[in-house]
Amino acid sequence: MTKARDRLRLHHRFALCAGAAAGGLMVVRLFVPSPVGMADNGDGFRRMCSLDVVTLVPPGVEQWLKFAHFTYTRAPQDGCDPAQVYPSSGNWLLRAAEVLSNLLGFPGVLDLRVLAVLFCVLIAGAFTLFAAALRGSVLRRAVVCALLFLVVADSTFAGYAASPYGELAGLTGMVWALAGAVHLGGKPAARLLGLLACTAGAVVAVASKTQSATMAVPFVMLLALARVPLGGWRAGWRSRIAPALAALVIIGAAVGEIAAQPGQFRRINPTEMVFVGLLPRSDDPRGAAVDLGLPADFARYEGRSWWVEEPPHSDPRWADYEDRMTYGTIASFLVTHPAVTARVAYDALDDFGAARPDYLGSYPPEAGLRPGAQESRLALFSALVRDVGGGLMLALVTVLGAVAVPWWRRTPDPRRRAFVATVLCAATLTWVQFLTAVYGEAIENTKHLVFAVLSSGLTVVMAVAVSAAGAGSGAGTATSRREGDEGLDPESGDDAPVAAAVPSAGTASAGAA
Repeated sequence: MTKARDRLRLHHRFALCAGAAAGGLMVVRLFVPSPVGMADNGDGFRRMCSLDVVTLVPPGVEQWLKFAHFTYTRAPQDGCDPAQVYPSSGNWLLRAAEVLSNLLGFPGVLDLRVLAVLFCVLIAGAFTLFAAALRGSVLRRAVVCALLFLVVADSTFAGYAASPYGELAGLTGMVWALAGAVHLGGKPAARLLGLLACTAGAVVAVASKTQSATMAVPFVMLLALARVPLGGWRAGWRSRIAPALAALVIIGAAVGEIAAQPGQFRRINPTEMVFVGLLPRSDDPRGAAVDLGLPADFARYEGRSWWVEEPPHSDPRWADYEDRMTYGTIASFLVTHPAVTARVAYDALDDFGAARPDYLGSYPPEAGLRPGAQESRLALFSALVRDVGGGLMLALVTVLGAVAVPWWRRTPDPRRRAFVATVLCAATLTWVQFLTAVYGEAIENTKHLVFAVLSSGLTVVMAVAVSAAGAGSGAGTATSRREGDEGLDPESGDDAPVAAAVPSAGTASAGAA
C-alpha cells in the first residue's frame, strides 16, 4: 500500500514538473531575447473592435503585416464598425488579459504580452493534465512530453500567443481537448476530469472563429466512443449520458459560432472561393461561370478577391447574382466538376507544406529588425513539414487515422484505448480542418490551415504516446466490471479475455474512450 502511494506521489510530481517545465520554457521561447508575436493583416483589427480597442502604433511605423504591435488603447468614437465585429471564444482570453494588463500597470488598455503570459499558463495546465495520463518510465514520459512541446511551441503556432487573432483560442482549445481526452480510459474520477477538460477545450476551439466550427465533428465522434460513469449513470448505456451531454454542448457552441458570423462575410467568403478558388482552376472559366449560375463574362474577375481594385462585387450586375454566392452553389459545382475539386486540394498541399505564412512579421518595431522579419527560435516541426511536404504529411496522418480504428477495437487496455481514440480524433481533425480551409475560402490558405497543421503534429505525438499509455493499467478491468462499468464496448469482445487474465484489481480502473 505504501509503495503504491509512493508511486502515485511520484507520478503526480512528474505531471506537475512537466507542466511547470512546459510553461517556463514557453515563457523563455516567447520573451527571450525579445518578445515575439504576429503582425495584424487586418483581421485582428475587426476582432479587437469587439473590445472597443485599437492598436497604438508609433509614428511613422507600419500598422499592418510588418510588425507585431502589442499595446492597444481605447478606440475613438466611431473608430470601430459594429458590422465587422464578430464573437469569438478568444475574446474570453482577451478580457482576462485586459484585466491583468491594468492590474500589472502595462501601458494602454490591453497589452498582448500579457495575453502571451496567459497562454503560457494555459499550456502549463494542459501539459500537467496530459502528463498525468502517461505511464511507464520517466524517460519515456519525458520524451513524449518533449515531442508535444516541440509541436505546440513551434514558430508556426507560438506567434499567435501575442497576436490579435482568434486562432490562439482555437489552438489552445485543441491542445486542452486532446489532453483531456487521453484520460477517458482511467479511473472514474479521472474520466470525469478528462471529460470536463475535453469539453471545455473543444468549446473554446470550435467557438474561436467560424472556420473552426467544423472541429465539432471529430470531437463529437471522440465522445461517442467514451463511457464516463457518474453517480447513478454507471452501467451500460447510462455511462454514455455524460459524454452525450458534453457532445450537445460542443455542437451548440459550433452552431452558435456559425449563426453569429457577420452577415457580410456570409457573402464575402463564398465569393472568394468562387472567383479565386474555382474559376482559376477550371479549363474553361467562362463555362465554369455559367455552371455556377453567373454570366459567362464574369470569368473576367477570375483570380480577383473581394479586397482588390475592381472586385467582382463592383460589377453593375452584382445585385442580380449575389444570391449565387453560397456554399450550396459551391458544393454543387465541386460535385459536378471533380477535376476542379482535385486541383483545389492539390494546390492546397503546397500551402499546407509551407506551414506558416511568410508575410506576417514577428517582432515589434523596438526590436530593431527589418520590417516583416520572422522569428525561428523553435521551428523543428515546421521544418519537418516543409521538408516532407504537405502531401506526405497528410498521408502519414491518414495512415495513422486508418490504423487507429482496428487498433482501438483490438486493444484490451482501457488507458491505451483512450490514447488510440485520441489519435483517431486528431487525424480526423486534421482532415476536417484541411477541407474546411481549402474549400471554405481561397485566400490566405496557409494561415487558415494552421489548425490542420497543428492537429497533424498532435496526431503523430499521440501515436507515439500510446507506448506510454497503458503500462501497469490493465489490472483495473475486473474491478471496473464489478462496479458495473465495463469501460469497453461489449461489441468489441475484448472485455472477457482481459478480465480472465487479471486475477486481482490494480491501482488503475478501466473505462475506455
